[in-house]
Amino acid sequence: MASQPQKLIILHRGQEVEGTVVSISDKEITLDLGAKSESVIATREISEPQIKELKVGSKIKAYVYIPENEHGQIVLSFERQTPGAYFEGTLSRGRSAYPQRGFHSRGGKSIDWSKFLQAQNQKSKLRGSVLEVNKGGLIVSVKDRSASGGEVRGFLPNSQVGFGLLSKSGEGMESLIGQDLTVTVIEVDQNNNKLIFSERGQISPEVKKKLKGFENGQKVQGKIVAILPFGLVVDVAGLEGLVFISDVSWEKVEDLSKDFKIGQEIEVVVLGLDEELGRLNLSIKQLTEDPFVRLAENYPADEVVKGTVTAVSEAGAVVKLEVPGEPEKAGLEGFLPSSKMNPDTTYEVGKPVTVLVDSVDLPRRRINLAPFVTSTAGLIYK
Repeated sequence: MASQPQKLIILHRGQEVEGTVVSISDKEITLDLGAKSESVIATREISEPQIKELKVGSKIKAYVYIPENEHGQIVLSFERQTPGAYFEGTLSRGRSAYPQRGFHSRGGKSIDWSKFLQAQNQKSKLRGSVLEVNKGGLIVSVKDRSASGGEVRGFLPNSQVGFGLLSKSGEGMESLIGQDLTVTVIEVDQNNNKLIFSERGQISPEVKKKLKGFENGQKVQGKIVAILPFGLVVDVAGLEGLVFISDVSWEKVEDLSKDFKIGQEIEVVVLGLDEELGRLNLSIKQLTEDPFVRLAENYPADEVVKGTVTAVSEAGAVVKLEVPGEPEKAGLEGFLPSSKMNPDTTYEVGKPVTVLVDSVDLPRRRINLAPFVTSTAGLIYK
Protein backbone atom coordinates (compact mmCIF):
# COMPACT_ATOMS: atom_id res chain seq x y z
CA MET A 1 0.00 0.00 0.00
CA ALA A 2 2.93 2.31 0.67
CA SER A 3 3.93 1.99 -2.99
CA GLN A 4 0.56 3.25 -4.23
CA PRO A 5 0.80 6.68 -5.93
CA GLN A 6 -2.47 7.81 -4.29
CA LYS A 7 -3.84 7.38 -0.81
CA LEU A 8 -7.07 5.42 -0.38
CA ILE A 9 -10.06 7.71 -0.77
CA ILE A 10 -12.84 7.12 1.77
CA LEU A 11 -16.19 8.42 0.51
CA HIS A 12 -19.26 9.25 2.56
CA ARG A 13 -22.93 9.46 1.67
CA GLY A 14 -23.88 12.95 0.50
CA GLN A 15 -20.29 13.92 -0.31
CA GLU A 16 -19.87 15.96 -3.51
CA VAL A 17 -17.37 14.43 -5.94
CA GLU A 18 -16.11 15.01 -9.47
CA GLY A 19 -15.29 12.17 -11.83
CA THR A 20 -14.19 11.47 -15.37
CA VAL A 21 -16.52 9.59 -17.70
CA VAL A 22 -15.09 6.16 -18.54
CA SER A 23 -18.01 4.66 -20.45
CA ILE A 24 -21.64 5.44 -21.35
CA SER A 25 -24.42 2.90 -21.83
CA ASP A 26 -28.22 3.00 -22.06
CA LYS A 27 -28.60 2.34 -18.34
CA GLU A 28 -25.64 3.95 -16.64
CA ILE A 29 -22.58 6.15 -16.90
CA THR A 30 -19.34 4.86 -15.39
CA LEU A 31 -17.02 7.42 -13.78
CA ASP A 32 -13.48 7.29 -12.47
CA LEU A 33 -13.22 9.17 -9.16
CA GLY A 34 -9.68 8.07 -8.41
CA ALA A 35 -11.07 5.76 -5.70
CA LYS A 36 -10.40 2.03 -5.40
CA SER A 37 -13.44 1.23 -7.54
CA GLU A 38 -15.39 2.85 -10.35
CA SER A 39 -18.62 4.74 -9.74
CA VAL A 40 -21.92 4.63 -11.62
CA ILE A 41 -24.82 7.02 -12.10
CA ALA A 42 -28.13 6.11 -13.75
CA THR A 43 -28.58 7.71 -17.18
CA ARG A 44 -32.23 8.37 -16.36
CA GLU A 45 -31.02 11.10 -13.98
CA ILE A 46 -29.67 13.05 -16.97
CA SER A 47 -31.71 14.66 -19.72
CA GLU A 48 -31.30 13.28 -23.24
CA PRO A 49 -29.66 16.48 -24.59
CA GLN A 50 -27.10 16.37 -21.77
CA ILE A 51 -26.33 12.70 -22.41
CA LYS A 52 -25.68 13.45 -26.08
CA GLU A 53 -23.13 16.09 -25.07
CA LEU A 54 -21.29 13.67 -22.78
CA LYS A 55 -18.31 11.73 -24.03
CA VAL A 56 -15.51 9.63 -22.58
CA GLY A 57 -13.23 12.03 -20.72
CA SER A 58 -15.98 14.50 -19.75
CA LYS A 59 -16.07 15.71 -16.13
CA ILE A 60 -19.21 15.27 -14.02
CA LYS A 61 -20.00 16.50 -10.49
CA ALA A 62 -22.43 14.48 -8.39
CA TYR A 63 -23.13 13.30 -4.85
CA VAL A 64 -22.32 9.95 -3.27
CA TYR A 65 -25.49 7.97 -2.58
CA ILE A 66 -24.01 4.55 -1.77
CA PRO A 67 -20.24 4.53 -0.94
CA GLU A 68 -20.04 0.86 -2.00
CA ASN A 69 -22.80 -1.45 -3.14
CA GLU A 70 -22.80 -5.24 -3.22
CA HIS A 71 -20.80 -5.20 -6.45
CA GLY A 72 -18.09 -2.97 -5.02
CA GLN A 73 -19.21 0.10 -7.00
CA ILE A 74 -19.83 3.66 -5.81
CA VAL A 75 -23.38 4.76 -6.64
CA LEU A 76 -23.86 8.47 -7.39
CA SER A 77 -26.80 10.84 -7.78
CA PHE A 78 -27.22 14.46 -8.83
CA GLU A 79 -29.35 15.08 -5.74
CA ARG A 80 -28.20 15.01 -2.13
CA GLN A 81 -31.59 13.54 -1.25
CA THR A 82 -31.81 10.99 -4.05
CA PRO A 83 -35.23 11.07 -5.77
CA GLY A 84 -37.32 7.93 -5.62
CA ALA A 85 -37.31 7.74 -9.40
CA TYR A 86 -33.68 6.82 -9.24
CA PHE A 87 -34.49 3.63 -7.38
CA GLU A 88 -37.08 2.61 -9.96
CA GLY A 89 -34.26 2.30 -12.48
CA THR A 90 -31.02 0.41 -12.28
CA LEU A 91 -28.55 1.06 -9.50
CA SER A 92 -25.75 -1.08 -10.85
CA ARG A 93 -25.13 -3.38 -13.78
CA GLY A 94 -28.83 -3.79 -14.49
CA ARG A 95 -29.69 -4.84 -10.93
CA SER A 96 -31.64 -2.70 -8.52
CA ALA A 97 -30.76 -2.71 -4.84
CA TYR A 98 -34.14 -1.23 -4.04
CA PRO A 99 -37.50 -3.01 -4.26
CA GLN A 100 -39.44 -2.32 -7.44
CA ARG A 101 -42.63 -1.36 -5.63
CA GLY A 102 -43.77 1.31 -3.24
CA PHE A 103 -44.24 0.57 0.44
CA HIS A 104 -47.68 0.64 1.92
CA SER A 105 -49.74 0.02 4.98
CA ARG A 106 -51.15 -3.48 5.17
CA GLY A 107 -54.87 -3.59 4.56
CA GLY A 108 -54.72 -0.83 1.96
CA LYS A 109 -55.02 1.99 4.53
CA SER A 110 -53.22 5.25 3.82
CA ILE A 111 -50.02 6.05 5.67
CA ASP A 112 -49.75 8.96 8.07
CA TRP A 113 -46.41 10.23 6.73
CA SER A 114 -46.21 12.99 9.35
CA LYS A 115 -45.59 10.36 12.02
CA PHE A 116 -42.54 9.06 10.15
CA LEU A 117 -41.29 12.57 9.39
CA GLN A 118 -41.53 13.29 13.10
CA ALA A 119 -39.70 10.06 13.91
CA GLN A 120 -36.96 11.05 11.45
CA ASN A 121 -36.56 14.55 12.93
CA GLN A 122 -36.59 13.32 16.52
CA LYS A 123 -34.49 10.23 15.73
CA SER A 124 -37.15 8.12 17.43
CA LYS A 125 -36.77 4.35 17.51
CA LEU A 126 -39.39 2.10 15.95
CA ARG A 127 -39.97 -1.59 16.55
CA GLY A 128 -40.29 -3.83 13.53
CA SER A 129 -39.63 -7.24 12.06
CA VAL A 130 -37.98 -8.54 8.88
CA LEU A 131 -40.50 -9.60 6.22
CA GLU A 132 -38.41 -10.17 3.09
CA VAL A 133 -34.83 -10.19 1.83
CA ASN A 134 -33.40 -9.00 -1.48
CA LYS A 135 -29.96 -8.24 -2.94
CA GLY A 136 -29.91 -4.71 -1.54
CA GLY A 137 -31.23 -5.28 1.95
CA LEU A 138 -34.28 -6.12 4.04
CA ILE A 139 -37.99 -5.32 3.81
CA VAL A 140 -39.04 -4.36 7.33
CA SER A 141 -42.55 -4.05 8.75
CA VAL A 142 -43.16 -1.51 11.54
CA LYS A 143 -46.29 -0.62 13.46
CA ASP A 144 -48.19 2.39 12.11
CA ARG A 145 -48.67 4.56 15.18
CA SER A 146 -51.49 6.55 13.59
CA ALA A 147 -55.15 6.05 14.42
CA SER A 148 -55.54 3.78 11.40
CA GLY A 149 -53.16 1.28 12.97
CA GLY A 150 -51.82 -1.56 10.87
CA GLU A 151 -48.27 -2.06 9.68
CA VAL A 152 -46.08 -0.13 7.25
CA ARG A 153 -43.32 -1.59 5.13
CA GLY A 154 -39.97 0.11 4.70
CA PHE A 155 -36.56 -0.71 3.29
CA LEU A 156 -33.41 -1.36 5.35
CA PRO A 157 -30.31 -1.23 3.08
CA ASN A 158 -27.50 -3.70 3.74
CA SER A 159 -25.19 -0.82 4.67
CA GLN A 160 -27.59 0.17 7.47
CA VAL A 161 -27.98 -3.28 9.04
CA GLY A 162 -26.40 -3.45 12.49
CA PHE A 163 -23.53 -5.76 13.41
CA GLY A 164 -25.66 -7.69 15.90
CA LEU A 165 -28.31 -8.57 13.32
CA LEU A 166 -25.74 -9.44 10.67
CA SER A 167 -24.08 -11.78 13.15
CA LYS A 168 -27.35 -13.75 13.30
CA SER A 169 -27.55 -14.12 9.53
CA GLY A 170 -25.54 -17.35 9.39
CA GLU A 171 -24.83 -18.32 5.78
CA GLY A 172 -27.70 -16.35 4.30
CA MET A 173 -29.75 -13.23 4.90
CA GLU A 174 -32.93 -15.33 4.53
CA SER A 175 -32.34 -16.59 8.07
CA LEU A 176 -33.15 -13.06 9.31
CA ILE A 177 -36.79 -13.26 8.17
CA GLY A 178 -38.98 -12.97 11.26
CA GLN A 179 -36.26 -11.34 13.37
CA ASP A 180 -37.42 -8.44 15.54
CA LEU A 181 -35.36 -5.26 15.41
CA THR A 182 -35.29 -1.58 16.30
CA VAL A 183 -34.87 0.96 13.50
CA THR A 184 -34.78 4.69 12.92
CA VAL A 185 -36.14 6.56 9.90
CA ILE A 186 -33.45 8.10 7.68
CA GLU A 187 -35.50 8.99 4.58
CA VAL A 188 -39.17 9.67 3.91
CA ASP A 189 -40.31 10.01 0.27
CA GLN A 190 -44.05 10.55 0.40
CA ASN A 191 -44.37 11.35 -3.31
CA ASN A 192 -42.92 7.96 -4.27
CA ASN A 193 -44.43 6.08 -1.32
CA LYS A 194 -41.05 4.97 0.01
CA LEU A 195 -39.56 4.73 3.45
CA ILE A 196 -35.93 3.95 4.33
CA PHE A 197 -34.72 2.75 7.73
CA SER A 198 -31.44 2.32 9.56
CA GLU A 199 -30.65 -0.08 12.37
CA ARG A 200 -27.42 1.67 13.21
CA GLY A 201 -27.51 3.93 16.23
CA GLN A 202 -25.02 6.46 17.53
CA ILE A 203 -21.52 5.01 17.76
CA SER A 204 -20.46 4.57 21.38
CA PRO A 205 -17.27 6.19 22.72
CA GLU A 206 -15.94 2.68 23.38
CA VAL A 207 -16.29 1.68 19.71
CA LYS A 208 -14.70 4.95 18.57
CA LYS A 209 -11.77 4.35 20.92
CA LYS A 210 -11.31 0.81 19.61
CA LEU A 211 -11.38 2.04 16.01
CA LYS A 212 -8.54 4.47 16.71
CA GLY A 213 -6.42 1.50 17.73
CA PHE A 214 -6.22 0.43 14.07
CA GLU A 215 -4.51 2.03 11.10
CA ASN A 216 -4.66 1.62 7.34
CA GLY A 217 -2.48 -1.18 6.02
CA GLN A 218 -2.44 -3.04 9.34
CA LYS A 219 -2.73 -6.84 9.18
CA VAL A 220 -5.15 -8.30 11.73
CA GLN A 221 -6.84 -11.57 12.60
CA GLY A 222 -10.60 -11.95 12.60
CA LYS A 223 -13.41 -14.47 12.71
CA ILE A 224 -16.12 -14.73 10.05
CA VAL A 225 -19.54 -14.26 11.66
CA ALA A 226 -21.67 -13.96 8.51
CA ILE A 227 -21.38 -14.79 4.81
CA LEU A 228 -23.53 -12.47 2.72
CA PRO A 229 -24.04 -12.05 -1.04
CA PHE A 230 -22.01 -8.83 -0.99
CA GLY A 231 -19.21 -9.77 1.40
CA LEU A 232 -17.94 -11.26 4.64
CA VAL A 233 -18.78 -9.85 8.07
CA VAL A 234 -15.76 -10.32 10.31
CA ASP A 235 -15.36 -9.91 14.06
CA VAL A 236 -12.02 -8.19 14.76
CA ALA A 237 -11.40 -7.88 18.49
CA GLY A 238 -15.10 -7.22 19.09
CA LEU A 239 -15.40 -4.69 16.26
CA GLU A 240 -17.42 -5.10 13.08
CA GLY A 241 -15.34 -5.59 9.97
CA LEU A 242 -16.57 -5.98 6.41
CA VAL A 243 -14.76 -7.50 3.44
CA PHE A 244 -16.73 -6.59 0.32
CA ILE A 245 -16.80 -9.34 -2.29
CA SER A 246 -14.69 -7.11 -4.57
CA ASP A 247 -11.92 -7.16 -1.93
CA VAL A 248 -11.90 -10.91 -1.34
CA SER A 249 -9.82 -11.89 -4.37
CA TRP A 250 -8.05 -10.32 -7.33
CA GLU A 251 -10.18 -12.59 -9.50
CA LYS A 252 -13.97 -12.41 -9.71
CA VAL A 253 -15.76 -14.32 -6.96
CA GLU A 254 -19.34 -15.51 -7.50
CA ASP A 255 -20.13 -17.53 -4.36
CA LEU A 256 -18.33 -16.76 -1.09
CA SER A 257 -19.83 -19.78 0.68
CA LYS A 258 -17.70 -22.09 -1.49
CA ASP A 259 -14.44 -20.82 -0.03
CA PHE A 260 -15.40 -19.58 3.44
CA LYS A 261 -17.41 -20.78 6.42
CA ILE A 262 -18.89 -19.31 9.59
CA GLY A 263 -16.40 -19.28 12.48
CA GLN A 264 -13.37 -19.46 10.18
CA GLU A 265 -10.33 -17.49 11.37
CA ILE A 266 -8.82 -15.34 8.61
CA GLU A 267 -6.11 -12.74 8.19
CA VAL A 268 -7.16 -9.42 6.68
CA VAL A 269 -5.75 -5.98 5.92
CA VAL A 270 -7.37 -2.80 7.22
CA LEU A 271 -8.35 -0.58 4.28
CA GLY A 272 -10.05 2.16 6.25
CA LEU A 273 -11.88 3.15 9.42
CA ASP A 274 -15.54 4.05 8.95
CA GLU A 275 -16.31 6.10 12.07
CA GLU A 276 -19.80 6.92 10.79
CA LEU A 277 -20.78 3.23 10.83
CA GLY A 278 -18.32 2.15 13.53
CA ARG A 279 -16.80 -0.38 11.14
CA LEU A 280 -13.46 -1.56 9.81
CA ASN A 281 -13.25 -1.81 6.03
CA LEU A 282 -11.12 -4.87 5.32
CA SER A 283 -9.48 -6.69 2.43
CA ILE A 284 -8.15 -10.19 1.86
CA LYS A 285 -6.74 -9.70 -1.63
CA GLN A 286 -4.37 -6.96 -0.46
CA LEU A 287 -2.44 -9.65 1.45
CA THR A 288 -0.99 -10.82 -1.86
CA GLU A 289 0.50 -9.11 -4.88
CA ASP A 290 -1.88 -8.44 -7.73
CA PRO A 291 -1.12 -11.16 -10.32
CA PHE A 292 -2.23 -8.75 -13.03
CA VAL A 293 0.96 -6.73 -12.58
CA ARG A 294 3.17 -9.74 -13.39
CA LEU A 295 0.98 -11.09 -16.20
CA ALA A 296 0.70 -7.65 -17.80
CA GLU A 297 4.45 -7.75 -18.48
CA ASN A 298 3.61 -10.14 -21.34
CA TYR A 299 1.71 -7.35 -23.10
CA PRO A 300 3.94 -4.30 -23.66
CA ALA A 301 2.53 -1.40 -25.66
CA ASP A 302 2.47 -1.93 -29.46
CA GLU A 303 2.73 -5.72 -29.05
CA VAL A 304 0.73 -7.68 -31.63
CA VAL A 305 -1.26 -10.44 -29.92
CA LYS A 306 -3.86 -13.02 -30.83
CA GLY A 307 -7.03 -13.68 -28.90
CA THR A 308 -10.66 -14.72 -28.92
CA VAL A 309 -13.66 -12.45 -28.53
CA THR A 310 -15.55 -13.37 -25.34
CA ALA A 311 -18.11 -10.56 -25.13
CA VAL A 312 -19.45 -7.78 -27.36
CA SER A 313 -21.45 -4.72 -26.26
CA GLU A 314 -22.14 -1.17 -27.35
CA ALA A 315 -19.04 -0.09 -25.42
CA GLY A 316 -16.73 -2.49 -27.25
CA ALA A 317 -15.39 -6.05 -27.29
CA VAL A 318 -13.70 -8.11 -24.59
CA VAL A 319 -10.88 -10.27 -25.96
CA LYS A 320 -9.25 -13.21 -24.16
CA LEU A 321 -5.59 -12.80 -25.10
CA GLU A 322 -2.95 -15.43 -25.69
CA VAL A 323 0.48 -15.12 -24.12
CA PRO A 324 2.83 -14.04 -26.94
CA GLY A 325 5.03 -16.99 -27.86
CA GLU A 326 3.23 -19.28 -25.41
CA PRO A 327 -0.31 -19.83 -26.75
CA GLU A 328 -0.86 -22.77 -24.40
CA LYS A 329 -0.76 -20.48 -21.35
CA ALA A 330 -3.83 -18.66 -20.06
CA GLY A 331 -3.58 -14.96 -20.74
CA LEU A 332 -5.42 -11.86 -19.59
CA GLU A 333 -8.48 -10.18 -21.01
CA GLY A 334 -8.20 -6.99 -23.01
CA PHE A 335 -10.77 -4.43 -24.04
CA LEU A 336 -11.23 -3.02 -27.54
CA PRO A 337 -13.47 0.09 -27.34
CA SER A 338 -16.13 0.53 -30.01
CA SER A 339 -14.57 3.85 -31.03
CA LYS A 340 -11.46 1.97 -32.19
CA MET A 341 -13.10 -1.06 -33.77
CA ASN A 342 -12.18 -1.75 -37.38
CA PRO A 343 -15.35 -1.04 -39.41
CA ASP A 344 -14.32 -3.76 -41.88
CA THR A 345 -14.19 -6.43 -39.17
CA THR A 346 -17.13 -8.27 -37.64
CA TYR A 347 -16.67 -8.93 -33.92
CA GLU A 348 -18.53 -11.99 -32.67
CA VAL A 349 -18.21 -14.11 -29.53
CA GLY A 350 -15.85 -17.03 -30.19
CA LYS A 351 -14.19 -15.39 -33.19
CA PRO A 352 -10.34 -15.33 -33.22
CA VAL A 353 -8.82 -11.87 -33.73
CA THR A 354 -5.41 -10.27 -33.97
CA VAL A 355 -5.10 -7.01 -32.06
CA LEU A 356 -2.54 -4.47 -30.94
CA VAL A 357 -1.81 -3.58 -27.30
CA ASP A 358 -2.63 0.11 -27.07
CA SER A 359 -1.74 0.60 -23.39
CA VAL A 360 -1.73 -1.14 -20.01
CA ASP A 361 -3.64 0.57 -17.20
CA LEU A 362 -2.25 -1.01 -14.03
CA PRO A 363 -4.33 0.97 -11.48
CA ARG A 364 -7.54 -0.13 -13.20
CA ARG A 365 -6.22 -3.59 -14.15
CA ARG A 366 -7.09 -3.08 -17.78
CA ILE A 367 -5.34 -3.83 -21.07
CA ASN A 368 -6.54 -1.41 -23.72
CA LEU A 369 -6.50 -2.75 -27.27
CA ALA A 370 -6.54 -1.33 -30.78
CA PRO A 371 -7.22 -3.09 -34.10
CA PHE A 372 -4.25 -4.53 -35.98
CA VAL A 373 -4.41 -3.44 -39.59
CA THR A 374 -1.71 -3.84 -42.27
CA SER A 375 -1.62 -2.18 -45.66
CA THR A 376 -0.16 -3.79 -48.75
CA ALA A 377 3.07 -2.04 -47.85
CA GLY A 378 3.19 -3.87 -44.55
CA LEU A 379 2.60 -0.75 -42.46
CA ILE A 380 0.89 -1.06 -39.10
CA TYR A 381 -1.79 1.35 -37.98
CA LYS A 382 -3.64 1.87 -34.71
